[in-house]
Amino acid sequence: MAQSKWKWRQDDVDTIFTVINQGLMKKPYWVEYHDTYEDGTPVWNGEKSVLWNLMEQAYPEERAQMMRRMLAKMEELGGLQKGTHQQKLFAFFEKYYFSVIDNFSSMLYNEDGKFYEKMKIAMLQGTYTNDTDPLGQSLGDGKSPEVAWVKKRIQYLMSKYSFGDYDAKTAEGAITVRTSAQADATTNSIVLRLTPAMKLYPTIAYGTTIMRGARTDAGKACEIVVDINGTSDQQLSVKSADYLLDIGDWSSYVINGALSIIGKRLKRLKLGDENEQNVKILISSLTLGNTTSLEEIDVQNISTLGGSLDMRANYRLRKFLAGGSSLTEAHFADGGALEEVDYPATTSYVELKNLDKLTNEKCNTEACAPNVMSYFVSGCDNLQPVKKLIDIMDAQVGQVPHSLRYVRCVGFNETFTDGRAFDKLSQLVDGTYQGIDAEGQYGNDPYPVLDGTINLTTGAYRDTYDALMTHYPKLKLNIAKWWIRFEDPEVKRICIENWDKDGDGELSMEEAAAVSSIGTMFANNKQITSFRGFKLFTGLKVLGDVLPYYISFSNCTSLETIELPSSLVKLSYQSLFNTGLKEITIPANVREISGESIMRNKKLTTIILLPETPPKINNSSINALNENLKYIYVPDSTITQYKQEYSRFWLAKLIHPLSEYHE
Repeated sequence: MAQSKWKWRQDDVDTIFTVINQGLMKKPYWVEYHDTYEDGTPVWNGEKSVLWNLMEQAYPEERAQMMRRMLAKMEELGGLQKGTHQQKLFAFFEKYYFSVIDNFSSMLYNEDGKFYEKMKIAMLQGTYTNDTDPLGQSLGDGKSPEVAWVKKRIQYLMSKYSFGDYDAKTAEGAITVRTSAQADATTNSIVLRLTPAMKLYPTIAYGTTIMRGARTDAGKACEIVVDINGTSDQQLSVKSADYLLDIGDWSSYVINGALSIIGKRLKRLKLGDENEQNVKILISSLTLGNTTSLEEIDVQNISTLGGSLDMRANYRLRKFLAGGSSLTEAHFADGGALEEVDYPATTSYVELKNLDKLTNEKCNTEACAPNVMSYFVSGCDNLQPVKKLIDIMDAQVGQVPHSLRYVRCVGFNETFTDGRAFDKLSQLVDGTYQGIDAEGQYGNDPYPVLDGTINLTTGAYRDTYDALMTHYPKLKLNIAKWWIRFEDPEVKRICIENWDKDGDGELSMEEAAAVSSIGTMFANNKQITSFRGFKLFTGLKVLGDVLPYYISFSNCTSLETIELPSSLVKLSYQSLFNTGLKEITIPANVREISGESIMRNKKLTTIILLPETPPKINNSSINALNENLKYIYVPDSTITQYKQEYSRFWLAKLIHPLSEYHE
């Protein structure tokens, strides 16, 4: 047998992996045969070898095939039966190289390092010269940086030679979709813009054809043009998506059906667009696999995209834009980095937990507000969830029944400048809303859950406060002042025009209590029907104190209900003359009812006198012109005194003890 003229042997192995000939860890993981350093010197000393250059030019495909066979053999020798191609190839290096390092004591590396330290001292003393700093050559076992280098090198070489995850036959680690010809026939190609997370060759497979892009730096886009040639329903795979930062804008691609996205380093996912005219994608659902680095998701105006989108593993997600889609639910990570969210009109489920970067301005629920069924907000420090809840309730005014059914709002501290908006919250206890427990379960709380602080710089209606406090003992309300709720808009108009001193369009209890005379503001007004809030005019001593006629509510023929202030001591001339009252209660401090004060109330059937001492009356105060008057109720303890005092009047026969009163 003829003797070979070539003999292969290992030599100068100090230059393997990341180490260069000067003993420094300087060689990049992406180095190739013709690469140079920053100073222009070639990485490989044999870069200008005629033999190797001719072989490179003559056998490009054969070289690639040989490399793929070598990589396959390395996987086999590595012995890892299950796992990714990346893991199987690394198993080879772990078995034959890195495991050997562990056989050497750390003490040996320390002792070796002392020699480099001595040479450094000698260099400083001028007794030793070299073009390389000795300390830079003291590498220890070098395992950690070399492991990192090898892992990147494996990925790089797989991308260069279309091996493993970059093979057309492998779907592992790829984003795979079905593409169709452009619906509007404006183009017959798709331009994929892939941005790698490390320097490599971005790769796609179209059908069984591998399309490898140019070697691309990390963070820079690589364009790969796919000619679809009018074909339809063709499979397109984006290879090794875990090593991509961005897959480009897919809004104009005609993609049908369900879409599953993986890619643990992906930062942006743009499938839709704010311009509806630009959106041709037709996916029906979207599933996110290992996409924990995602910061932006855009599915705007994908009208076919419905159902639920689970983003609870995407803690880094800052922006989610879904306006114009048909998503019904969007679930975000508890405690994530979300800063902006735009819900589509179809969303019925709003859940936001511990998102301290989200604000009302960047949380757009305007489109979905009429359709929200469940509202759960907890621990969002910069969000004003109660105001947003009120906006949702306002959007559902007129709905019978309203869409919103379940509410949980916890951990808020909000300031309102409009007490009328705050008043909306009283509806939450009307029995048509329920709560949500901390685990998100419905039905355990008969009323919505509110736990936080509300500050009102203006006033609020006291009945709203009382209703909320009854059901929400943990709710803290700081109210600047109390407004009077008027049932009758005409009564409110008169009160605001005359006694609203601060000009806020409401009458506070303080403003009402400061009124010492109502004059004739209500007299002869046939519109007013009810004035229960009159009891809060506690500055009044006399009802009807304006000469020559004391006609406070005289001829208010539609007035059916009034509650007199407890401060009154006297009802003067015609103060309640000819009204529509059916019943009247005289406060306990009244001492005199004079001059036709309650005369001609033809509908009046009942008078309740609370004074322990019978007030002074005359025959014209309450007379037979109150033709339907049937009952006068007085305190049980003084009924005898009342009958004696009024024995000279026809009223005596109508007197009954207050204990017999039935409303």
